[in-house]
This record gives sequence, C-alpha cells and structure tokens, in this order.
Amino acid sequence: MMLALIVATMTAMSCKGSNENNAGNGDSTAAEQPAATAQLDQAAWPWDFPISTGEKLTDGELVLAPYTYYKVAVDNGEDLTNKGLIFYKTNLKTAGAEKSVVNYKDDYELPNSLIIGIPEGVTAKKGDILLTWWQSGSGMKRAIVRDDSNPAEPLVDYLDMKMDIDPESKVNFAEKYGNEQLKPNSFIVLHDGQWEPGAQLACKDEKGRWLAGTLIKATDDKVLVLGFADKVLVYPRANCRLIPLSTEGMKPGDAIVGRFVAEYQTGYTVDKVDAERGRVWVTNSFDKKEILSILDVTKSLE
Repeated sequence: MMLALIVATMTAMSCKGSNENNAGNGDSTAAEQPAATAQLDQAAWPWDFPISTGEKLTDGELVLAPYTYYKVAVDNGEDLTNKGLIFYKTNLKTAGAEKSVVNYKDDYELPNSLIIGIPEGVTAKKGDILLTWWQSGSGMKRAIVRDDSNPAEPLVDYLDMKMDIDPESKVNFAEKYGNEQLKPNSFIVLHDGQWEPGAQLACKDEKGRWLAGTLIKATDDKVLVLGFADKVLVYPRANCRLIPLSTEGMKPGDAIVGRFVAEYQTGYTVDKVDAERGRVWVTNSFDKKEILSILDVTKSLE
C-alpha cells in the first residue's frame, strides 16, 4: 500500500509538471485549444471580444500596443473600459498563442488582441496610407506617403494631425511635423476596403450616432476599436463602415459626411481636394471653413 501511494504521488507530480511546461510552450497541446480557454480576469479583459484573433506575431518584432497605460490601469484596479489606452511602439519579446510578452523597460504580458505587429521588409509607394507612429514624437498614427524615392523609408504627412486653415496657427501640427522620413521596418501599408488594424471606421452606437474610431482587431461579427479619447470599444461589425482611403470621385461642391470631434455628421460641402496630401477643404454646417483629413470624410455612411 505504501509503494502504491508513492507511485500515485509521483505520477500526479509528473502530470502537474508536464502541464506547467506545456502552458509555457507556444507549440503545446494547450496552446492549440480555442482562445476562449485562456481566461483573463474580468478587470484585465472587460471587453466582449476574443483576447486573441489568431494574430501572427514574431519574437523580437516591432509592435504597437498600449502596454504602459494598460499595465498601470490593471495594477491599480482601474476600469479599462473608461481608460485612455494610447498605442505606442515597443518590441515583442515572446509571442504566445493568446497572450504575448512585450518589452520596453520591463517585461509585461498583454492580450494579443491589443498588439499590432509591424512586419519587416515593407515598402511603400507615393499615395499609400500607412499605419505607423509619430516618429519624432510618439503614439500610433496614420500617414500618407508624399515621396517614395526610398520606398523603405518614405517621406510622409501624418493624417491624424490637425491642419489649420491659418498656416501660422499654433495648432497646425500637420504642417509643423509634415514631410517626415520614416524609419525602415516601421510601418504597415493599409488597403482600401480591408478590415485590418489601422483602418478608419464609423460605428453606429445605441443613440444612432456614427462615432469615429481606429480598427484594432476584427472578427466576423465584432470589431475592437480605439475610439475618442483613446478608449477601447467593441461594436457589432454590421454597425460599422470603413472610411475610404481615397478622395477619388470627390469634387468641389459635393455634399459629404465629415467628422466633428468624435462623430461623423452630414452638412459638409467640399471646397477643394488635395489628394497628394490626403486633405479636403470643406465648409461645415456652421458655415465655417476647415481642413479635414481623408480619414475624416466620406460620401455617405448608408
């Protein structure tokens, strides 16, 4: 009986060690199970969206992720649904099936759905819309290629920065930081009509408002979106529309939908289109003239 007890105990310990080792290996049987099996504390993942959508991440690659604000919020027990989560560039240390470790000053594990990988070797051509970050500052940005003399290091204008009618305006950030050269292996080329990270969306909320947001990840029926004030939101995919990455067919005199703060609204009229810079001069419903990014205008949302 004593021998049987010892054997049973050793067997149980062996199984436990095997399970712990498998949990740490990316190619284990445990990693092949559905994402729903990898549960996160509700405080660490409060969104009705998978913590992973099958992202192809690679050890050591550059990524965009809200690693600083997410960590602080989780550590302090803050409500993530009401927290601004700014996406910064950092390095992926260890890629996992559902959660991965990023590294900046310290290692920290994040759900894969909050990590956007930037593959190496990407090149761009003039007019392409890119997902990158403000490279003389910080924070995720979309940009339009102005000069592709070096396709691996294009010169760009940032579309997420304000361009003011008054060129001397102190908030004319698009002009101030325009024509910036990107580093190699630091951007993704976006494609019109694709539900991919970085795409611009208008999503209808429960009040019927079309709210602006940047797509983080998408499934067949839901989207994870970085909305106004950098809050992460989930919408039914059917409630969202992709904003075109081109001004093709848009001309002076056209009535269009434009973005006012966080919401897309009707009442805008096109005054001028500068496709090369990705900007549209408009008159809004208050008879005020302004310059909007192509990410902030569309012909229709219906």
